[in-house]
Amino acid sequence: MKDLKNHSLIKEINRAKILDTIRRNPMVARSQIAQKTGLDKKSITNFVNELLTEGLIEEAGRKENVSGRPFTMLRFCESYVAGIHIAPRFTRGVLLDLYGNIVSSYEEEYPIFSPRETIVEAIKNVYVRLTFGNSAISGIGLCLPGIIDLESGIVLESVNLPGIRGLNYREAFAEIIKHPFYVEEGSAAIALAEKWFGRGRDYDDFVCVEVSGGIGSGIIYQRRLFKGAGKYAGEIGHVVITPGGKLCQCGNHGCLEAYTSETALLLEINKLLPKPIDRLYYYQTGSISQAEFKRLRECTGMAIGHGLAAMVNILSPRVIILTGSVVTLFGDELLKSIRRGITESSLRGCAQNTKIYISEIELLDAMGAATLPLARIFEVPDYYYV
Repeated sequence: MKDLKNHSLIKEINRAKILDTIRRNPMVARSQIAQKTGLDKKSITNFVNELLTEGLIEEAGRKENVSGRPFTMLRFCESYVAGIHIAPRFTRGVLLDLYGNIVSSYEEEYPIFSPRETIVEAIKNVYVRLTFGNSAISGIGLCLPGIIDLESGIVLESVNLPGIRGLNYREAFAEIIKHPFYVEEGSAAIALAEKWFGRGRDYDDFVCVEVSGGIGSGIIYQRRLFKGAGKYAGEIGHVVITPGGKLCQCGNHGCLEAYTSETALLLEINKLLPKPIDRLYYYQTGSISQAEFKRLRECTGMAIGHGLAAMVNILSPRVIILTGSVVTLFGDELLKSIRRGITESSLRGCAQNTKIYISEIELLDAMGAATLPLARIFEVPDYYYV
């Protein structure tokens, strides 16, 4: 049985290598795949024939070869995956081809703390808009904010989207989604997007932190998502940075999220605006004075730094990648105050080897959801390692 499992694992690894080579090289020949993967030509022939029979790839004409016979080029057949990100103020979706290119995107807004019916209807509308008239979709990924029991399919807690608290997402989504679908927690999915498409491609281990309507993090360890024994690792938003401080939506006082989330920042910004806004997306540069904007940026950055210091002390990550609406609002200047906050609250020397970047990926949240069906095609299933 062990030999059979090892043989199956080796086969899955080699298949994944070939598929990933085709993904990274949109037009590639069999001999080029062999060169890039180190697999022998017989194995390449067998795997390619298998993939051709499955209809996953196709031959795409010939390319002249100065040293011999023309190359027969390979590419993916027309096939897509979709990702849908459910957030406190909107649901956003993307449709990707198998190379990771965005084919289309769509977003639907709703007020914060909307009821479940409104949220589910928005998910349905985004799904229909992305998939309408397209029969070549292999799977849908969805990511939700909160504490999610992936075994039972129940949302145990969602501080910033209480309408989905207690939701059995398997039953609810099965009623509106007619494709195979896969679910993950929102911040974890964002880390997966960085692993597939962003700065995380260059690292085996890193942390991605989202500062938006809520604050969470995804931890990648040895190229896989790290969840911890309790399966909920990364809930940095509810680390207390000011004991007895501001009341957080979770019911505790002094949480990082109470000071740096989009909701917290909107409260401060709307005090200074003649007409309040309900999303940072609608903030227009220069709407408040430079002095006030700088004050908010520095206070927010220092608070984020104090929260990240706990992560730096415990995990000593090589790289932290920041994303989210709050990070987008303040831009690169935010990093200066974040680093000061980390230095103030971490053990001397701990943060010296930790690099901090801002994500450069467009529609990162929904892209992260789309990696869930992509992983079913390009990665080796986890059960082979159990």
